[in-house]
Amino acid sequence: MVQGLKFTQPLYQQIYDIIKKSILSGQLKPGEKVNVSHLAEKYNISRTPLREALRQLQIEGLLVQDQLGLSIVKLDETDFKDLYETRIMLEPQIMGLVLKAITEEQLNSIEEILERAEDAFLEGNHLHLLEWNAKFHDRLLDASPNRRAVHLLQQVRSFLLLYRANILKNNEHNREILKEHSQILHALKARDEIAFYQSAENHLRNDLERGMNMIRE
Repeated sequence: MVQGLKFTQPLYQQIYDIIKKSILSGQLKPGEKVNVSHLAEKYNISRTPLREALRQLQIEGLLVQDQLGLSIVKLDETDFKDLYETRIMLEPQIMGLVLKAITEEQLNSIEEILERAEDAFLEGNHLHLLEWNAKFHDRLLDASPNRRAVHLLQQVRSFLLLYRANILKNNEHNREILKEHSQILHALKARDEIAFYQSAENHLRNDLERGMNMIRE
């Protein structure tokens, strides 16, 4: 069995975490073919938990299936633009509900997450920063009473995960994103509806531009 696997989690979940980290860190490259036999041998596991892990990664959009088999999703400009424009259509409407429903306890939790993200940035840990930035948005969405709208948005955000991981390899982008998250939180704590909408939309449009520039490089 691969070193580091734990008995506290299902085997497929552990393999899923390992492969996902390899994709997001760039160890597995966009477009690279996934050799199931090789992975089963590498991690010394049966194909049943491995297939479940790969299935979950397909659902999240990190793996794609074609006539030749599974491969890591490629970074595509048109697909990214379509996904981000969908996010821009959905997220501001949901954020309007969040502004009215969020509690002080939830705000305190979001502030703590932002502090953890800033620590990860200072440490230069891009994967941890990606996780904390994702949690920042997750906690905001937790305050929305419309769970079906949130579910749709989470699907879009899931498909954007690899793009976001690549954006965060640029330290200047990291600094910008943390500043934008801080502006969103500040407006939210002040219950300033105009500033909140402006800061949220500004963040999304900047992220779209950052992503497009990253793909074109």
